[in-house]
Amino acid sequence: MTRRDTGRRVVREMMGPDEEARLAGAADSGTFGAAIAGFAIDQAFAETWTRPGLDRKARSLVTLAVMVALRQPNEFAIHMRAGLSNGLTLAEIEEALVQTLPYVGFPAVATALAAAGEVIAEDKLDDNAGYTGPRGLL
Repeated sequence: MTRRDTGRRVVREMMGPDEEARLAGAADSGTFGAAIAGFAIDQAFAETWTRPGLDRKARSLVTLAVMVALRQPNEFAIHMRAGLSNGLTLAEIEEALVQTLPYVGFPAVATALAAAGEVIAEDKLDDNAGYTGPRGLL
């Protein structure tokens, strides 16, 4: 199996076949950004996510914490879904946000909370589906 094949398998397992097809299509397109998509598949997913030492659930927690610190809501949402696929629970994701709070501050966590709220609503993960208010912060 090639590194590209391994990376595509990891993306498919973590994010589903549609996301794997989208990313692989971008990498194979030969258009602007194709090389970056290829690096994501070959290096981030094939090399980093398959390393020994941490399981995917732990890697997801680390990745989510980094996305909070960097205030990257789109990537937080993508990796929140991947984390759920990797076995994280909503309670564990919330606890990771609590853990990051004293280190990155309320504004960074608020950005992640907004992204998490969108994932929870879109994927119908909330026990209280009728709730439309803020998630933890105004």
